[in-house]
Amino acid sequence: MDIIDESCREKCHCIFNALLGGERIDRNETIFLAKDGRRITVEGRCQTTFENGKAVAMTGIFRDISERVKNDLALRESEQRFRTLFENSTDIMQIVATDGHFLHVNPAWLKAFGYNRDEVNRLTIFDLIAPDCQGHCEKTFQQVLSEDRVHQIDTTFIAKDGQRVEIEGSAVAIFKDGKPLYSQCIFRDVTEKRKMEEELLKTQKLESIGVFAGGLAHDFNNLLTAILGNISLAKATVAENTPLGGRLKKVEKATLRAKGLTQQLLTFAKGGAPVKKLSGIADLVRDSVDFSLRGSNVKQKYQFAPDLWTAEVDEDQLSQVVQNLVINAGQAMPDGGSLTVAGKNITLDSDNHTGLPAGRYLLLTVSDEGHGISRQDQDKIFDPYFSRKESGSGLGLAVAYAIMKKHDGLITVDSVPGKGATFSLYLPAARPRFEKAGELQQEESTTGGHILIMDDEKIVRDVAGEMLDFLGYTSSSAEHGEEAITLYREALSNGRPFDAVLMDLTIPGGMGGKETMARLLEIDPQVTGVASSGYANDPIMANFTDYGFSAVIPKPYQMDELRTTLAQALPRNR
Repeated sequence: MDIIDESCREKCHCIFNALLGGERIDRNETIFLAKDGRRITVEGRCQTTFENGKAVAMTGIFRDISERVKNDLALRESEQRFRTLFENSTDIMQIVATDGHFLHVNPAWLKAFGYNRDEVNRLTIFDLIAPDCQGHCEKTFQQVLSEDRVHQIDTTFIAKDGQRVEIEGSAVAIFKDGKPLYSQCIFRDVTEKRKMEEELLKTQKLESIGVFAGGLAHDFNNLLTAILGNISLAKATVAENTPLGGRLKKVEKATLRAKGLTQQLLTFAKGGAPVKKLSGIADLVRDSVDFSLRGSNVKQKYQFAPDLWTAEVDEDQLSQVVQNLVINAGQAMPDGGSLTVAGKNITLDSDNHTGLPAGRYLLLTVSDEGHGISRQDQDKIFDPYFSRKESGSGLGLAVAYAIMKKHDGLITVDSVPGKGATFSLYLPAARPRFEKAGELQQEESTTGGHILIMDDEKIVRDVAGEMLDFLGYTSSSAEHGEEAITLYREALSNGRPFDAVLMDLTIPGGMGGKETMARLLEIDPQVTGVASSGYANDPIMANFTDYGFSAVIPKPYQMDELRTTLAQALPRNR
């Protein structure tokens, strides 16, 4: 017993007694002690030789299995580590038989797809693959089972609740004697990552055309200012009920439609900001929907929460978003149908699915009963110039998307082909309590005022001067900021200061309205500045008082708008 390890001595004593009783011991595992103290695991057979019924000898044949035992122990430890990793990993893991049935899935898999283990036993991998990915995945699955290498996986599964789950990862087959036994797959749920990438891509696409669109709209608005201004002057001298008066009215109407087009282009302009004010959203949305459906065969339904929060929005821009959605819904229901417009208050937490910051939001939904939108098109409909309509420009939804982003909100779509579509608008709720403003009281301007016009376009300076003259003002003009400052200094020193300065914000190659206003305030803290710009959503237009201006007038403008703007600006300083 001296060469037997202490841990095995009791067992060996029992074996010794069994051998004396005539038993044969096969494959017995014991630990011996070598002379140098090493523990040696052995496996052997033992038996007793008897003569005349007495035991005369015991024989044993042993082999050293220390290395095998060591390897078995390492294997068990490795399997335990693998199982711990498998069960506790946040990655999605699955082991799949060659016929596609699941052999094992980890808890992260169950959580991602919403099944329990009993349900998984009845599923195959092809039950989860999205219909539009089936062909590609069947081909990939066969490649995994036929090639001894790691395969990259990028596909879409359908969860138990019907939601699409975008996954990416790797798969490898385990082979024995050249034949596949099963495949092992490790995935990550990248659904939210993909959404964020898509949002970033859409934003980049909009920014890529922003500079071009903004510059084009700016130049176009300068031309429209001259056109509208001259139409205003002509209408003021012609009776409305004459043939010429009627023609002028039609020209004005067409020009105002062109103005609306430039507003759509300006929506893409990089760095611009909506001119926001506190608004009651329900009334604004109702008016926009009713206007867009006038004369159509679509019936509208409203479901607004009675305590719907207010929001700070650019009313023209938000109305444009709603009108675009309603027009699209009407086109999706050519034989008529029902359009449901709803609004409710929601509070998003920090890990919400939209990617918006946590906080209070108004959720507006526009739902139709039309032909719906395919999944592939849903990923593209907010891209500029994407349209499935023969006469579509592809700008309507792209404009809506840009407007919502500039309001720190979001627009999304949810649709099943043949079952209509629902567009969701998320708008940050305003904190101040909304009080409906009364009608703007227009004040009659005082004639005799002296106005300085600063604009780099001569046609704009000329028509603005003529409109001011018609309204009873006198005017002087400057091409850029430096000239305007010189004229203002001279008028001030001569005792005939300008009553207001109407200045363009953008002067290519010269001093624009922002810098000019800052210099004029240094010269005369009482100066009245009126900002004007072809970039109607220039940040200064939205926050003009922060830059010292008393009023703003976006280009293009008509004579009545010029009259009203000066009436609002001048009384404070005259």
